[in-house]
Amino acid sequence: MKKIKYLGITFLSFLLVPLITHAAPTYSFYASSNYVTTGSNVTATIRLNNVASWQITITGNGATGGCTKSYADATSDASNSTQYLSVTCRATNVGQIGFTVSGNATSADGSTVNISGSKAVVVQAPREKDTNNYLKSLSVKDYALSPEFNKETLEYSVTVPNTVNQVTIEAEKESGYASLEGAGEFEVNEGINTFEIKVMSETGTERIYTVKVNVEDENPIEIDVKENNSKYTIMKNVKNVEAPATYLPTSVKIKDFDIPAFYSETSKYTLIGVKDSKGSMHFAIYDKDKNEFTLYNENKSNQMLLYIKSIPEVLNGFEKDSITINEEKRECLVSTTDKNIIIVYAMNIVDGKDSYYYYDKLDGTYLKYNDAIEKNLEQELEKYKNVILIFGGVLILFFLIIIILLFKKTKKKDRRPKEEIKIEKKPEEKKEEVVNTKDKKNKKQKKEQKKEQPKVEEPKEPPKEESKKKKDKTKEDALEKVNNATQIIEDFEKTRELSKKELKRIAEQVADDETMFDILGDGKKKKKK
Repeated sequence: MKKIKYLGITFLSFLLVPLITHAAPTYSFYASSNYVTTGSNVTATIRLNNVASWQITITGNGATGGCTKSYADATSDASNSTQYLSVTCRATNVGQIGFTVSGNATSADGSTVNISGSKAVVVQAPREKDTNNYLKSLSVKDYALSPEFNKETLEYSVTVPNTVNQVTIEAEKESGYASLEGAGEFEVNEGINTFEIKVMSETGTERIYTVKVNVEDENPIEIDVKENNSKYTIMKNVKNVEAPATYLPTSVKIKDFDIPAFYSETSKYTLIGVKDSKGSMHFAIYDKDKNEFTLYNENKSNQMLLYIKSIPEVLNGFEKDSITINEEKRECLVSTTDKNIIIVYAMNIVDGKDSYYYYDKLDGTYLKYNDAIEKNLEQELEKYKNVILIFGGVLILFFLIIIILLFKKTKKKDRRPKEEIKIEKKPEEKKEEVVNTKDKKNKKQKKEQKKEQPKVEEPKEPPKEESKKKKDKTKEDALEKVNNATQIIEDFEKTRELSKKELKRIAEQVADDETMFDILGDGKKKKKK
């Protein structure tokens, strides 16, 4: 029996081997779409199975500019494989594109198959875009809308018990080309919860349906908010509300109700949830002692979390103004010289410290304001002021020394001509004077000589007048240079915004200093009166 089985298996293997090794090529021909619009592309493809080489041509004719592609190739190892060959045509007008394929394919064992086929594609005019942006249906699961749904009605409301934490909004669009947004499951809290369902048409126009889910509150607590005197309703259920950073859950007593709240040891604020007339949820700071409510705000920037407050003091160089931050008006300070420099006063929620912050309205970032920068600047200006004063004093002293040296040099030149005149005018008297000295003249002769002396000195008159003019001229030059030095000091004062009083005192002291003119007058330093 075993021998018979072996013989049977051997016989089957001889029959199957030719079938496996001599499989003939097969193919299929198809288009990417049966319908296209003018201006769009369509592709015709042939799939070849069990082929080692092929010669194929695919052609498109009709409602197209014409397209043809030929393939003549073989596998690298001459073994059978599957090949995809295609051609793409552009539909140019309404009508029909006819694709044809022809050629042959050969398998690894040499079996050859002739290939032929065709495929028609209908070309239609472009469809106009759909403008429909209506809802086909709208509902809140398990609850009735008011009023009943009508695709032309955009606002609806529904009331649910205060035990409900979640609702499901169901919506269906009329047009298959439109898009829908806003349906699904949503969490709700006590009071009014507003949801928007948006339908966008294929043309890009939008229609918005509004559903207000009112979670019943049998005893609503209405409050006035300090900033805008608007009415808000306290939320008695905040189980779906995320606590702000650094705040922990707690509760407070308001009108005999235990109201869920959040408290921070850092800011020392107690926050409660409130809703406005539109159903939007906010946090409010509750001051138990004053029984006041203030809207809470958080502003994040560079890992800072800020609560913006009112401006306590107007800084030098700024004026009070207001700016919109996160869609809310906030007090701020604006530079009197550059309106783009804005400062707000805020508390850092992380460390609880109040400070001024620069606010960049372009990217919404904050930078802590440091008044030490201004103080350092003032100190630097004070240093420059002292340097300028010292430099001015040195400059004036330098000019004075130059003037004195010039004056002394001029005076020496004036003396030399006098002596020469003396010698030229009275040469005989000089000899006589020498002789009289040797003979020891008596007192009478000396007196007569003194009387005659002024006559000898008469020629000195013109040089004295000339010297006086030079001295006056030197004084004027000195005064002019002193005034120039004073002007330099004043220019420095204007540049650095120094104290005008101090510079004026220095200038007057230099300009009115009589000692300087005494020095210029006779070359001797006198004590100042």
